[in-house]
Amino acid sequence: MSELDLLANRLSIEDLFARYAHTADTYDADGWIDCFAEDGIFEVAANDGGIKFVGRENLKEFIYAHIHLLPGTRHVMTNHLVDIDGNRAQHRCTLTGMLSRPEKVYTFISGWYESNLEKASGQWKIKHRIVHGDYSANSAEEELSAYLQPLVDWMAENGTLS
Repeated sequence: MSELDLLANRLSIEDLFARYAHTADTYDADGWIDCFAEDGIFEVAANDGGIKFVGRENLKEFIYAHIHLLPGTRHVMTNHLVDIDGNRAQHRCTLTGMLSRPEKVYTFISGWYESNLEKASGQWKIKHRIVHGDYSANSAEEELSAYLQPLVDWMAENGTLS
């Protein structure tokens, strides 16, 4: 693969993740789902195993729950590392998630994403994305915990344990 092809692929992958954040934060469920492969996986890692949402139908249910139970988010991704091997790639980046409420803006997550991607029909798609939180100290804040708990409960009831 030429250096120009590598650069074009890297920019396409970074655009994919920008679309991922913007669609989640602007309540564009279809746009968010379109960031994933047909059999894509979104996983929230935890010390005790984590929770997965596999396939477009489950991804759709997750993003609708996220939109309805936790509106007002902003996902910020930085420090992108991309390793491309043909039509497959690995990606890792730093994540900060903010939640806007009338009384203040909370940081609801600090951590990182790691993702496996595949290129099909000329487009990069997320095959498996895992979100890792650094610590859960922020979620212990009483006001923030009250905002997060409905989505956490929904995920526990509707996700697949990993």
